[in-house]
Amino acid sequence: DALEDLRGRLPERFALWHPLSQAQYLETALLLPHYILSAQGDRVAMAHAVEGRFPFLDHRVVEFASRLPPRKKLRSLAEKAILRRSLGRFLPERVVKRAKQPYRAPDSQCFFRPSPAYVEELLGPEGVAQTGWFEVQAVSRLVRKCRLGNTPLGFRDNMALVGMLSVQLLERLFCRNAPNP
Repeated sequence: DALEDLRGRLPERFALWHPLSQAQYLETALLLPHYILSAQGDRVAMAHAVEGRFPFLDHRVVEFASRLPPRKKLRSLAEKAILRRSLGRFLPERVVKRAKQPYRAPDSQCFFRPSPAYVEELLGPEGVAQTGWFEVQAVSRLVRKCRLGNTPLGFRDNMALVGMLSVQLLERLFCRNAPNP
């Protein structure tokens, strides 16, 4: 059981920690090394001969931050409160006060300006019908909406299109064209 395996790897007094400390520990132990640094940081940078510098991962910064009480780290759900307070005098006020802007992977628009041939092959009615994973009409409506681009697409539509395109591509690469044993 995956949950039991995780519980077995947690520090002894983990259940007594503040919820913010628990969340930070889990993200640091599980997400940071195996996903964030690997897929979005170090591995990607090194693949292009770039040596990344991650100042907030300096052991002294991490040790200092781990000693701060949770109430100092998060004020009224204002993210990055410590950075905003300590470095605010060096930045324009509009930067200090703006909401956090998360990184977003390329969304559906990058597949339609211009549209590569493989997108039409995979998401066109024939390609969708051939795999049978999705409803042809639903995919056609979403593709049309994305292609027109007159209305801003929401997170759900963007992720749906990228997800469908990924499934269609994986189907072609690993199922349809896979050699039969």
